[in-house]
Amino acid sequence: MQKEQIAKILLIIGSVIILIGIGIIIGINIKKDKESYPEIVVPSELAWVLEPGIEAQMIQDNFWSFAEASYILIGEIPNVEFYKIAEGAPRNDYDVENFYIENGNEMFYHDASGTRLTTITIDVSEFQGEIDWHQVKDEGGVSMAIIRVGYRGYSGGSVNLDSMFLENVSGAKEAGLKVGVYFYSQAINYDEGLEEANFVLSNIAGLGIDGPVVIDTEDAFTEGARTNGIDIKDRTDSVVAFCETVKAAGYEPMIYANRNWYAMSLDMSRLYNYKLWLAQYSNMPSFPYEYVGWQYTDTGYVYGVEGSVDMNVWFE
Repeated sequence: MQKEQIAKILLIIGSVIILIGIGIIIGINIKKDKESYPEIVVPSELAWVLEPGIEAQMIQDNFWSFAEASYILIGEIPNVEFYKIAEGAPRNDYDVENFYIENGNEMFYHDASGTRLTTITIDVSEFQGEIDWHQVKDEGGVSMAIIRVGYRGYSGGSVNLDSMFLENVSGAKEAGLKVGVYFYSQAINYDEGLEEANFVLSNIAGLGIDGPVVIDTEDAFTEGARTNGIDIKDRTDSVVAFCETVKAAGYEPMIYANRNWYAMSLDMSRLYNYKLWLAQYSNMPSFPYEYVGWQYTDTGYVYGVEGSVDMNVWFE
């Protein structure tokens, strides 16, 4: 091999190492308060490497591979915000290429041999109206329903029962479905998270709930919502209060949130030991933490439900 080729290869390798080092240094200074990632300034002596071509692509791929291994990226590359993945948190090992759509809108996960490893779960509330639960199970192919128990108002903060809760639980159980429940939270502190958990527990007592008991934490997207502007600690405190109370009562607690909410609005270093349910409307999820459910659409359709319904890939 000619000396010029060897030198060029060594320069490429060196530039990759330098850029990764730059990324690490910058990463140390990234804050969780949504600061934008600064533009990388490439030393002039390495500028030739970044000219369009194989070498430039290699450097870009290496940098972003490093970034995605350590951070959740919010936005479109290269204009992204970086949120550090919680140290010690279990990572999922799903191969996103093994998610497949079948029958028009049913998403499943298969192993390398093609064996299906997941089931279909739907989540419903009073907004779905009357549901034919036998048809949901027999023709819709659904294995579990997660039914809304209730919700906290985003302005006044009152806790309310979902008007179809008891009817939905009764119908789903009679049809032979596994049943979990969720509560739409707008808690602003630990005490309100505890209040929401106790409300759920009092309303599911004796109903034979055999699925997870979930806190749904998300943005109200409403001006004047009482949760607007609360800090990450208080929001995380409310989730911990809910999950610990549910667990102490003998149920399986779970957290539902969308990808960005997990990254930007919760302290995942305190939450990764609870089971996670991911909402990300995409053909392929991009989420580092281990999760047992993936809500991939809110416009699915299932026999027995009029109109659209949330559909989920479920690994348990």
